[in-house]
Amino acid sequence: MSSAGAAVRASSARGYRLPDLWRYRGMVWSLVVRDLKVKYQRSVFGFLWTLLNPLLTVGLLVVVFQHIVRIQVPDYWAFLISGYFVWNFLTQSLSSGAYIIASHGALRRSVAFPSEVLVISAVVSRLVEFLLEMSLALLAIVVFHHHGVPASLLLLPVLVVIQLVMTIGLLMPIAAASVFYTDVQHALPIVLLSLFYVSPVFYPATMVPEAIRELYFINPVAGLMTLYHTVLYEGRMPSLSLLGSTAAVACALFVVGYVIFKRYSPTFAELV
Repeated sequence: MSSAGAAVRASSARGYRLPDLWRYRGMVWSLVVRDLKVKYQRSVFGFLWTLLNPLLTVGLLVVVFQHIVRIQVPDYWAFLISGYFVWNFLTQSLSSGAYIIASHGALRRSVAFPSEVLVISAVVSRLVEFLLEMSLALLAIVVFHHHGVPASLLLLPVLVVIQLVMTIGLLMPIAAASVFYTDVQHALPIVLLSLFYVSPVFYPATMVPEAIRELYFINPVAGLMTLYHTVLYEGRMPSLSLLGSTAAVACALFVVGYVIFKRYSPTFAELV
């Protein structure tokens, strides 16, 4: 093993504390820019695909669930876009966990940095796309659905923070597991598809039978999606109990995910 490689491995093995990650913010942003450039290079429409893909999907879902399945929700399009882009952000972020560590193996062997940087950069690159999508969705909801700006929109930054904390908390153990088990690449799409149907993405949580609603909300994504529907689509403040419980669950997921990731990250260099 070269002395440079040994130094990188020794540096990685010693570990980093969570506050140390702030020193790597420049690296996070560089990885975000590179990720977005690679994603849209040699594309005719380029960054416009960030909007075209989800908008075409939303259009298809509106046709299916409003006109065929006939979900009885006024201005169904507004209900759908108030939560769908959140789901799109979540599923794309979690999907990246299946390859995020392995795809940066060469970088990790040449430069010493905390592996958490890769997870954070993956989420931030999706966040850039999400903010663009949500800006247009918000404009459409304000102009064509509410015909004004409801006070509940002041809570949007809080929801985005909860969303980020929850996503990183879920992504870290997925990224760690993918280093040891290639099964993650095969199982993750099935898990995400199942999560799509048991989360209020295309239907309101009020459609869930009251007898099992408490069990239903064990799913943390259900609480997050309901918060977005309440704030964006309904234009009212959510209950403090739902907001507080969802925030608490997001923080708990982050702590558990970080502990798992931190426990196994020193061995990543030996496997990828």
